[in-house]
Amino acid sequence: MLTVAKLTVLIKYHWDLRRFHKQGTLPEKELLAGVDWHATAELLQDLRLYHKNLVSPAYAAQIHANLLAACADEATAQTLLGYASTL
Repeated sequence: MLTVAKLTVLIKYHWDLRRFHKQGTLPEKELLAGVDWHATAELLQDLRLYHKNLVSPAYAAQIHANLLAACADEATAQTLLGYASTL
């Protein structure tokens, strides 16, 4: 599950797995050991489309459900949602 601490690291490396592997510190790598980078990047892309009003209401509801399922708590979900709105 995503947490604010994990999101901080993902944002730091711009969701770039290669960059993370090259430049990430050992504590960062341990923190993100169980994160599915592909799934989180896909969720971020969906959130970007949502903020641009490019999804149907039904798909927007599915994105919201996916967001809540991927995040450990409401603060994390709001952080990711807010971050996606800036992209």
